Amino acid sequence: MEKLTRRISKQQESLNLWDTASKDLLKWKNPESFAEQIHDLRVLGKKLRALYYFFKPILDCRLLEKEKHRVKMAMSSLGSIRDSHVSIDILRKIKKDYPQLIIPNKIDRFLEEQSLEWNQSQSFSNGDKMDASKKLVSVMEVLLEAKEKLLSQLSKRAIEKKIILERLTKGFKAVKKTMEKAIEEESADSFHRWRLKTKRFYYLLDLCMRQNNSKGLSKVLKKFKQIEQLLGQAHDFHVLASFLTQLKPPKEGQNKSFKNFVLLLDTLEKEKEKKALSVAKKVVTADFEKNIQHIFN
Repeated sequence: MEKLTRRISKQQESLNLWDTASKDLLKWKNPESFAEQIHDLRVLGKKLRALYYFFKPILDCRLLEKEKHRVKMAMSSLGSIRDSHVSIDILRKIKKDYPQLIIPNKIDRFLEEQSLEWNQSQSFSNGDKMDASKKLVSVMEVLLEAKEKLLSQLSKRAIEKKIILERLTKGFKAVKKTMEKAIEEESADSFHRWRLKTKRFYYLLDLCMRQNNSKGLSKVLKKFKQIEQLLGQAHDFHVLASFLTQLKPPKEGQNKSFKNFVLLLDTLEKEKEKKALSVAKKVVTADFEKNIQHIFN
């Protein structure tokens, strides 16, 4: 009887209910600022997609694919608004950090127009036009409903520690592979793909931290957050530069200042990528991959 009790206890230890940790990770504060709402909803969507990946072995396949698609479409519809807002912030910061830099009137006007459109009718990635605030409500409904469905699924399931470690290992390998590709290709697209895999893995580590707090995991989590943030900043510089290069060329007198501004964005992008690689080389290692099984110790 005692042996049976020990065996059952051991089995229970290998099973972890993850709905509480997931609920904590998926908290949405519903901020008052429109810009913060856009940002927080996109973060919620990315966290949902990370958890769909993490819990794939225990989720209903048909429901999983349906919800993944709904969340992806909802997030993409907010992408253009988010990019406009980030572009405005970048320009303001550059003006502050580089007061001697001549900003062409064309760039100023372009970003002023972007700012004015913030709360007006906007075009979205699916081609529809809708008042931005109404679109926000629509996306909010989709994401919050998806969140509740996922938590409902997780509340009924337990997951073996073995599966958790397998998912973490697979997620880390994706980070490592895309990082190596970024080093090889040195392209904005390859760094962006690396960023997406890093962000997903960061959310998985964050979830594990909420489930099983440890000092070792906390240090690793901070490193992956730093990498993701640096890659995100690099991507934002690239997005703004891409916007500007699609504009009609400025008048001849401002051609040089326009080109210098775009070159500055490219330089800032490369600097962030370089810093991200510097941090990553200390943590995205074979030793870390081997020690993933000790992540809860």
